[in-house]
Amino acid sequence: MKKETLKNILFTIAFPLIMWLLMEIIVYSNKGLHVIASMLDVKSVVRNAGISAIIAYALSFNLSSGRFDLSLGAQRLAGTIIGGVLALRMGLSGIWIMIFAVCFGALFGFITGMMFVTFRVPPMVLGIGMGLILEVIPYAMTKGVGLNLFGQPGVEILSATWFIMAVVVIVAIIVYFLLNKTRFGYELKAIQGSQLISQNSGIDIFKHTVLCYTFAGALVCVAGVMATSYSTSLQASLGLTSSAVVAGNMFPMILGGYIGRRSNQSIGIIVAALTIRIFSYGLTLMEFSEANSSALNMLFFVGFLVFLANEDIFRKRKAEKDRIAEAIEYKKEAGIA
Repeated sequence: MKKETLKNILFTIAFPLIMWLLMEIIVYSNKGLHVIASMLDVKSVVRNAGISAIIAYALSFNLSSGRFDLSLGAQRLAGTIIGGVLALRMGLSGIWIMIFAVCFGALFGFITGMMFVTFRVPPMVLGIGMGLILEVIPYAMTKGVGLNLFGQPGVEILSATWFIMAVVVIVAIIVYFLLNKTRFGYELKAIQGSQLISQNSGIDIFKHTVLCYTFAGALVCVAGVMATSYSTSLQASLGLTSSAVVAGNMFPMILGGYIGRRSNQSIGIIVAALTIRIFSYGLTLMEFSEANSSALNMLFFVGFLVFLANEDIFRKRKAEKDRIAEAIEYKKEAGIA
């Protein structure tokens, strides 16, 4: 194994390991408890990290190109509820609920993408409008009830740990393949550099944008079904309240991009989601309220953004000092006053 490869592996796995060790020390010294004490704890962390990672994948398709889709939460809500309700009404359950939800999520994502490229409305403004519209559809369809999986036969598989892990691995492989082995991934990297240059070089940026919206809509519904299968229900809501679930996973996406510099984005996001979930689980054991945990999480998120904005400052200052020192040395050697 090459030395650089080993460094990259150690850098990647260091994040969840250091976080676990830190929270283990804090929790045990204050509460006398272990962060991971049983298989139930492992299942909880893995499930929540998997859901968070999939939502972060969905966010990355548009946000990495400068588009923040505020309707993504509503796409998750509408796709999961409509797909799940229709599957149950047809006498289907289990994996079929997932398939139906993903299809409707992709459809709603496609519609949102088409609206964006057709009318050229700013992404955040379009996201608010589409989010409000999409929330109404499942609310009207179920009369505000939403999706209820409690007592439904055949849905147990959706909450099984092995199934959740399998779904996360499959999604990670698909995302890796899309980003690194397809024309779509090549175009995404080009568009992240410059949309104008990409368009002038022959890339259909509008088609690519619609694909980004479609993939993102499908992915959030995968996460929606996984979350609903555990809680057994998903309440229909209005007023764009559905966006909170998606927006709360921006931290894993940003941190995952940073970790992915040493590996790739698909692995980085999973590692980031696991790291943040260990942190959140430790706060729960410390009896932090949900509001306090969320506030502390966002505080670290803002701090990390500040770090990213200034991570090159010391390197630039050192380079500047080296240039000045080199110029002074050159003047001395040349005998310049």
